[in-house]
Amino acid sequence: MVDHKNIELAQVKVIKTALRKDRKYDNLAKNYGDYLKKLRAEKNLNDYIKAVATKMFLNEEAYTLRLENYRKRYKNNNLFASLEELYELYYQIAKEENRERSDDEIEQMLKAMTI
Repeated sequence: MVDHKNIELAQVKVIKTALRKDRKYDNLAKNYGDYLKKLRAEKNLNDYIKAVATKMFLNEEAYTLRLENYRKRYKNNNLFASLEELYELYYQIAKEENRERSDDEIEQMLKAMTI
């Protein structure tokens, strides 16, 4: 299961990859640095990344579109590979969060609520 540590490592990889490139990628590195600071400032990191993932990827089309845009913008560039890795993690979280719960899961949740 993907957690905040996986996302954090992938964000650091994006930042490092961007900083290895020429200066035109410094702003991208700064933006992802800001995202990382925001993540680290949250009280419940895993809930935060779940919320971000589900907002970002309501469906597979949103994921595909984002990757296509990055692929065009960073073609022939290993920056795309690090971005793809990061967003694949977010997409995995979104798929898990957006999936329909089984009857068994629902029953367990009801028991936990003591209903």
